[in-house]
Amino acid sequence: MIRTEDIYDAAMDDALFDQLAGMLAESVGARSAVLHWGQGPAQVAEISYSGYFSGDQMALYSEEFVDDDLWSAALNGRAENQVWDCEAFVPDKTYAHSRIYNEWIRPMGDDTFRCLGGVVRRGDTAGHVGLHRGRTQKPFDREERRQIQHIVDHIGRMFELRHRLNRAAHHGRSLQATLDLSDHAIFTLSTRGRLLHGNRRADAMLRRQDALMLRQQHVVARDPADDAALQLALRAARARDASQAGAVQVRREQGLPYMLSIAAVWTGQERQIVLIATDPGQGDASFTSRLRALCGLTRAEAEIVVALCDGKGLEDVSQERGVALSTVRTQMKAIFSKTDCSRQSELVARFGRLPRLSLPD
Repeated sequence: MIRTEDIYDAAMDDALFDQLAGMLAESVGARSAVLHWGQGPAQVAEISYSGYFSGDQMALYSEEFVDDDLWSAALNGRAENQVWDCEAFVPDKTYAHSRIYNEWIRPMGDDTFRCLGGVVRRGDTAGHVGLHRGRTQKPFDREERRQIQHIVDHIGRMFELRHRLNRAAHHGRSLQATLDLSDHAIFTLSTRGRLLHGNRRADAMLRRQDALMLRQQHVVARDPADDAALQLALRAARARDASQAGAVQVRREQGLPYMLSIAAVWTGQERQIVLIATDPGQGDASFTSRLRALCGLTRAEAEIVVALCDGKGLEDVSQERGVALSTVRTQMKAIFSKTDCSRQSELVARFGRLPRLSLPD
């Protein structure tokens, strides 16, 4: 008999999940077995099969024969979380003349003809369990059906656990991708300053060690004076409510200092510190194209808006672009018309709020 702990271990161990169908088949002397689950029996998210059929043969089943599976169709109309002898619902003659038997089973030189299975459901997670024998092998008996019925609830819980873990992993990947999109270095710290998580910019900053670094898994500033200010700000964040935030600057070897914004957040019952490091010199290659898409600006006009948002004046723009100041002023009139702005300060206030992005190469 298959051990209950093996079923639950398969919830977190992909390799064991792959082996689970084979273990299930062996437990009752079946020739093959299959487990699959998803949001419904027809929406397979993951599959474990015993290896009697090859991966290519199972892929062919999924692509061409899943809708012809008489056993699966018969089980979908039965009570869930119950194990059934499919021969009771699909007569031998009907199965022997079926497409799945004659175009998938027999061309493999196989005679799979008997099935013990059921639909397993836990919450919004459902799937099939099926065990198989050949035409010349003995039918499944009552005791074998009882053995599988005994573990069906455990299989259902395992399906649900894998679904939750997969969903959590997906959410984690989605959150990571979202944080990586920011051009700020974002650190999540414990209330004692220990690093819990960092986005791509944060990882790059720690590797450079030009201003911030890790010391015993705690984020510290490279310069002792800056670190004293940083640790003071972290201690203050622990004492503040979530509506307040602090800020410090940390110097680096070259370039303007990083500007650190520090705030406390609650994640359920746990308090954490978020540290966001801004590099004043960091550019965003997508800013120009996004301005053009928003307002119908030409490339030259969009580049002027970017320069103004970066704190430059019209004279700076004129010199950098190598054009007359009168030309830049003419372009500004077109920009005002297209953006519905009347003053340079209004233009900067509106479009300077657009997020800067860090798109992957």
